[in-house]
Amino acid sequence: MQTSPIQEETFKAFMADYDNYCHYMHDPLYYDYISTVQETHLLGLYEDDALIGVSMLSGRPVLKRYRIFTSHAGPLIKPFSNERLQFFLKEIDEYAKKQNGLKMIHSPYHIYQIRNSEGEVIESEWNNHEIVDIYRNQGYSHNGFTRQLVTDELLRHQAVLDITKPEEELLKDMDKTTRYNTRASEQMGLRLRYLEENEYDKFIDIYKDTEERIGFDPVSSKKIRNLLHTLKDRTYLTLSYIDLEEYLDRLTEELDALESDRRDMQNKIDAGNGTKRMKGRLNELKDLAANKQKRLEKIRGVQAEYGSIIELSAAMYYYNNHEMVYLFSGSYPEHSMFMGTNYTTWQMIKKAKSLGLGRFNFSGLTGDFTEDSKDYGVYKFKKGYDPFIEELPGTFEKIFNRPVYKLAEKLKKV
Repeated sequence: MQTSPIQEETFKAFMADYDNYCHYMHDPLYYDYISTVQETHLLGLYEDDALIGVSMLSGRPVLKRYRIFTSHAGPLIKPFSNERLQFFLKEIDEYAKKQNGLKMIHSPYHIYQIRNSEGEVIESEWNNHEIVDIYRNQGYSHNGFTRQLVTDELLRHQAVLDITKPEEELLKDMDKTTRYNTRASEQMGLRLRYLEENEYDKFIDIYKDTEERIGFDPVSSKKIRNLLHTLKDRTYLTLSYIDLEEYLDRLTEELDALESDRRDMQNKIDAGNGTKRMKGRLNELKDLAANKQKRLEKIRGVQAEYGSIIELSAAMYYYNNHEMVYLFSGSYPEHSMFMGTNYTTWQMIKKAKSLGLGRFNFSGLTGDFTEDSKDYGVYKFKKGYDPFIEELPGTFEKIFNRPVYKLAEKLKKV
């Protein structure tokens, strides 16, 4: 194996066919953005004449002469092996040092271990505990097995759903509440539309309001807006809503049908043609009609206060050749009864299937699966779809020139 710098076209050609673990920071669209704001280097890993790996490095100048490098979520290798990773890391380090690298940061998008939906570590062929030792043996320090929701590093836990199964099986695998909410949201006639560029602020406002309400660590509006513009050809920005006029019409039709069935059954009983079972069913119809009437009155009240078109939730999804990723979302709590987030999630799972993808990635979790965790509500929602949880190894750092680095720290340049 050997490495060498590669051209942008070579990198993009490799990524076009790459269908394994790949963060959006390795998307050619992201490269087009980051290469305009930071010094960017592309390295290729070759086996004979075949390109089997790439690394995208961004360099930030320090003390004019030096650079702090980050490999984003890389490197990427296909097919992946620890031996190839170890070789590539050494080569990347040597290249960085020749470029006056002061420090290198890696947050590899690789699996450390697999957990079930309860957060329990399970035996899996994908478990790769050795990856931590590979970095440590190369002289990297490990920032630890962190449990934070939003940091400058990659979130270490992500809930992933295998969507190669038929839709009915995916529904069956959901927990009872999630399945009920999903089906109920469809029965209510919710709708989904994709937001345009001139509606980015609408999405950001909904997300930031949710972020503050729930207490998430803040993601800057600037970062979200940059991602929306950068990845727009690989994203879906959704808004779920309901037309209450249509919903009221549907409820009225359902109530009329119940009342018609009740009257027919009552007439049969009054004519002496009723059975004991029929009398029981009559009581059920009365209860169903009463509940439907209450629902009608409640929805009329919502319509009177908020109007006929009610916006419910918004979300941002990114997709590549490997998976669809649920990046950000927000919702209006006063309209939670319509379950807009459940509706959107199910529609986007089906969308991912239609794109030929095999994974739906619910993205970040803190890794604290107890009820006391900061993101327990988020975890509980994702858990309802019966995903497995991928734990990533975390972030690794290596300082190439410690005296200069200490000087830079003293001068507050790092």
